[in-house]
Amino acid sequence: MTTSPKQNQSFAEATHRFNIWVGAVSSGKTFSSIERFIYDLKHGPPGEAMIIGVNRTAIQRNILTHLYGRLGFPVPTEKTQKSQLYGRIVWFVGAPDVSAVSTIQGSTLALAYVDEATNIPHAFWKMLESRLRVPGAKLLATCNPDGPAHWLKKEYIDKKELDLVSWQFSLEDNPTLDDAYKQQLKASYSGLWYKRYIEGAWALAHGAVYDNYDDDNEYENPMPNPSYYIVGIDYGTTNATAAVLCAITPNKWPQIRVEAEYYYDSAVKGRSKSDAELVRDIRDFIGYKTVNAIYIDPAAASLKIALRQADLPVLDANNDVLPGIKTVGKFIGGKNLVIHKSCKIIREHIQSYAWDPKAADRGEDKPIKHNDHICDALRYCVYTAFPQGEFDSPDSQLTVEQMRRKINGNDGWDYMTAGLGGGGYM
Repeated sequence: MTTSPKQNQSFAEATHRFNIWVGAVSSGKTFSSIERFIYDLKHGPPGEAMIIGVNRTAIQRNILTHLYGRLGFPVPTEKTQKSQLYGRIVWFVGAPDVSAVSTIQGSTLALAYVDEATNIPHAFWKMLESRLRVPGAKLLATCNPDGPAHWLKKEYIDKKELDLVSWQFSLEDNPTLDDAYKQQLKASYSGLWYKRYIEGAWALAHGAVYDNYDDDNEYENPMPNPSYYIVGIDYGTTNATAAVLCAITPNKWPQIRVEAEYYYDSAVKGRSKSDAELVRDIRDFIGYKTVNAIYIDPAAASLKIALRQADLPVLDANNDVLPGIKTVGKFIGGKNLVIHKSCKIIREHIQSYAWDPKAADRGEDKPIKHNDHICDALRYCVYTAFPQGEFDSPDSQLTVEQMRRKINGNDGWDYMTAGLGGGGYM
């Protein structure tokens, strides 16, 4: 396989305690880092190794399929927690939050590989660093840039006194990409995400979250009937309850149309509605339309029960905020997502939805918690249905009855990982 000068350089120079591949998506970071990881598995100091990702599913998708494919070995199942390669134990550890620290306490490692390092909890990284206690132990990591105040940049990459090397990758460093794909990739992002994922810059989150929203994301004239409908709900007791009805046509632009909105603000109305009242409202809101799925905040336990008792196809939404915002922003930027002009609340709120500057100063990406309920409902709906930002969700092929079987646990398919197949070798 042809490799680029940057890939060759990073492979040769990855001899330090910390070795970090940074840059754009699809820029060849993963290929080069996995090649070096294989080399170190064979030739590094004896001892156990560990592969870390934001969760076990991400490890499977982003690393193991490529690593084992490169080696010509059968890929371990997603339930596998450890394997053996070249005579050493290799652990697979997900680190979704700070509670994962306890899973590696007591470990002694000779080698670690961290995928999506900027998404790993700081405390977990610090514990991992302390576990690399075999003489000559090293850490390999890949990441897309985050904010300039992120701990990985401030405390590691920018610290000249550390035994650390990093490389900045661009799309031009991946020789397998053709010009048409590069242009398509560039067109998929704008604003903050373009700076980070295309330019590979450590860019500050500031201003509007969806800064690529414009008149082309709105429509007024009737459109053909969609393939199916989905609904997103953000539930509030003292805050607003919001919902969006999305018409989905996966194979025809625009693929996502917000046809209607529901918004009940108890603070404005002077009283909260019961779950039974909200169920009636949601039924009226959906009307005659056949809805494949209703995605709702996982914390909305009582409303979920009430909706299920009303025989509606309710599923827990994926509430990962930043990946969800990125996916919604990608569809907005590509004009794959449009909103009917009658939906005045979401049109207003989506344009005022902004990043929190105080959080940015702390190295965090967080939207301001103001008028965000209907934006959350849209994110629940869009990101859970299309977690990869592509229009190939398996749920589009399910009947309402099949969705209900999934809800009731009669279908052994794990919903949250069902749409996560594939993944690019980046």
